[in-house]
Amino acid sequence: MYLLYLDESGQQQGKYFVLAGAAVFERQTYWIADELKKIETRYVPGVAQPVELHASAIRGGKEHPWDGLSKEDRYALLDAVYGVIAEANLVLFAVAIEREWVAPKEKEEEYAFAFESITQRFDGFLKRKFREDSDRQRGIIIIAQSEFQTRIETLAQKIIKDGGTRWGELRNLAEIPLFTSAANSRMLQVADFCANAVYGRYEGGHARQFDKIVSKFDQAGGEYCGLAHFSRVYESCSCPACLSRRRFHARPETPSGG
Repeated sequence: MYLLYLDESGQQQGKYFVLAGAAVFERQTYWIADELKKIETRYVPGVAQPVELHASAIRGGKEHPWDGLSKEDRYALLDAVYGVIAEANLVLFAVAIEREWVAPKEKEEEYAFAFESITQRFDGFLKRKFREDSDRQRGIIIIAQSEFQTRIETLAQKIIKDGGTRWGELRNLAEIPLFTSAANSRMLQVADFCANAVYGRYEGGHARQFDKIVSKFDQAGGEYCGLAHFSRVYESCSCPACLSRRRFHARPETPSGG
C-alpha cells in the first residue's frame, strides 16, 4: 500500500495555489518520522510534547518554540528537514496553478482542479509500478484538514468511486481520502514542507529548497510526471515541469484535460 500525504500552500492574495505532497510505501513512514524526531530533539530539546514542524512558522520565527531560535538555527532546521526528504525513500507530487491561468468563474475550484490532477498522477504512478515492475500496489490519500475538506470529500466520492477525473479513469486507489491534523502526522508535515518549497519557487522565485528535492518528483523516462505547472507563460517558462512538458508533449494541459 502506498500512502500519499497532501497539503496546500498559497494565500488568497498570492499569485499561485499549490497542492503537494509525498507518496511513501507504508513501511517507510517510521524511518522518516524517526529522522524528523531527531531533528526536533536537536533544535528544541526542552519541549516535552512532539512539535509540529511547519515550514512557514519555522521560517517566520514568531511562534513558540521557534521564537527561541536564531535565524541561523531556524534555517539550518529547515535545511535538515529538506535533507531528510531528499534522502528518504519516497516520491513527491505537486501541482502549481497560476491563479490568472484559471478562468474567473473557476477560481473557486482551483483546489478541486489541483486535487484531480494530483490524484490522476498518483494513480498513474501506481499503474506504472505494476506495468514496469509487476508490483501491484493500491493507494490511499491522506490530506491535512483545512477549509477545503467538505468540498474535497464530495469531489473524491465522485472521481474515485464513480467515474474518474477529467483525464480518465482511476484504477488503483483503495478508498476516498482520509483527513487528519498535520500536528498528528509527521508525513503531513513532510507534505507541508514540499508544498512550501514549491510555492516559494513559483510565487517568489526562491529555488534553493525546491532544488534540494526536485529530483524526488515522480519521473518516467526523463519526464516529470509528478510535477505540474499551470501557467499563462508556459511557452517561455524554464521550470522543470514546463521544460519536461514541452519536450514530451505538443501542447500544455488545459482545464478540460488536454
